Amino acid sequence: MEHPRTLAALIVVAALVTACGSASSRGTACFQIGPARSPGTVPGDGSPIPSASAGTGVQEPANTVRFGRKAIVDPQAGNSEAIVFLLPDGWQYQGSIQWVPQWERVAFPQTRMSDPATGITIDWLPIQDFIWFQAPAGFDAPIGGNYQGKVYQPPVTDPAQFVSQFWAPTTLPELQNAQLVSVNQVPELATEFKKGFGGPADAAAYRLRYAYQQDGQPWEEDVSFALLYSGNADFMSWYVNFAYTARAPRGQLDANAGIISTIVASRTSTPEWEGIYRFVQQLFVKGIQQQMADTVAFGKMLAQYRAEIQALQAQVTAERQASEDRIAQLRGEILSGVTSYSDPVNGGYVQLPTGYNQYWVNDKGEYLSSSQPGFDPNTLNDGFWQLLQPKG
Repeated sequence: MEHPRTLAALIVVAALVTACGSASSRGTACFQIGPARSPGTVPGDGSPIPSASAGTGVQEPANTVRFGRKAIVDPQAGNSEAIVFLLPDGWQYQGSIQWVPQWERVAFPQTRMSDPATGITIDWLPIQDFIWFQAPAGFDAPIGGNYQGKVYQPPVTDPAQFVSQFWAPTTLPELQNAQLVSVNQVPELATEFKKGFGGPADAAAYRLRYAYQQDGQPWEEDVSFALLYSGNADFMSWYVNFAYTARAPRGQLDANAGIISTIVASRTSTPEWEGIYRFVQQLFVKGIQQQMADTVAFGKMLAQYRAEIQALQAQVTAERQASEDRIAQLRGEILSGVTSYSDPVNGGYVQLPTGYNQYWVNDKGEYLSSSQPGFDPNTLNDGFWQLLQPKG
């Protein structure tokens, strides 16, 4: 899902995209990314939020957090697991996949994770690709409109302005009257964005902290994203990526930074779904959006080109295996409060919150972070647990 496609091993971020604009709107940035949302509502398919704590029912000792693997399934992609992530027991989640054949980013996953105990909510923000050039005579695409699958829009380089224009009107309405507390750059992520782009470009990555009142209580929200620009004043392609937000009552974000970073670092698309996504992007380039929009034809097409999709899936797997060490290092650099550990059960590396004495993984792929002296999870009788070792 990342742009470019070789960054598929990194965090996959996207959601529904809507455009506004008319011929009279030239000169105004009216395009808004994402559906309208009121604070506290959940985007997605509207289905009940499943509990993440429905599991063994075993009570771990105090100072222990159990993380379990969760998945968002895509019915249109043969009910394959699309997005997977780690979630602590007691948290809730919801998500869906929306296929939009009129855009070059042909699918937009929506996911939300929340903790009823603390009020922490993590949303992955909708993203899009943009293009800008001086319109020639007779050009009729409005600002904010669709031009060859990208949004026709002048580049926005100020991060606070981007949040205000593109997310606050719809996806993040609580920020419309919020106070911007701080803007921090994340140069490691900007460098990675440019490296993956593979051509001349400028990039910057940010984490913005906002403060506002909700139900009479002080809240905080961190908005993280990266912007990349390629071209010049006459013709510019530009992109937003790696975008997510975390909000909670004041003090909870900093107190739970490791938990939040663990969830963010773990979220990725599966090779099976990523291969389907890349194949459908190729269909977009070939210009067969009508078949993509027809659900029945779409399913038949996926079955017909099974070999091609499997080859793309294998390519995704190989890319991720080759970049595991680099991705683990990058996540450790850009996310606060996590340490990378070698994972003998699931392979590769896993990022878990700092501040605990021991870290374990069991044969079900669950993780425990514990500071309880003398605690051995093998006494819980819910699988064989192994101690994790920090990444060397």
